[in-house]
Amino acid sequence: MKRLLAAGLFAAGVVMAHEVQVDTAGTTATVLTLRYADGQPFAFEAYELYPAGSETPGQVGRTDAAGRIAFVADGRTEWRLKAWSGDGHGVDRPVSAISGELAVTAPAAETPRAALWLGGLGTIFGLFGLWQLYLGRKRR
Repeated sequence: MKRLLAAGLFAAGVVMAHEVQVDTAGTTATVLTLRYADGQPFAFEAYELYPAGSETPGQVGRTDAAGRIAFVADGRTEWRLKAWSGDGHGVDRPVSAISGELAVTAPAAETPRAALWLGGLGTIFGLFGLWQLYLGRKRR
């Protein structure tokens, strides 16, 4: 009986050591929404938010199902957002937040889709041409 009581007291101490307390506070948060070029949400992908001039992230996590990131600016206005997916898509850009609301984002360099397609095809054909030149000279 004493062993059972001792085991119960020991288990109670272990359970209390793993307790997590939650506080709720009503505050305004900055919400960033990330999307792929085709409009699909950048869902459940990794991100890091760095305060300006810091090498240590102020917040790390994953976007939600709608591609959103919510954070409290804590009086800091300049942040750097780094977000990436497993297949190589990503963003690394500054974000400005004032009083918990998104104020200004740096403009993204928008390249027309046709230019991207033509550039990709040109690269493929160019590499193929170089390969053919190499094979032609090798045969001589």
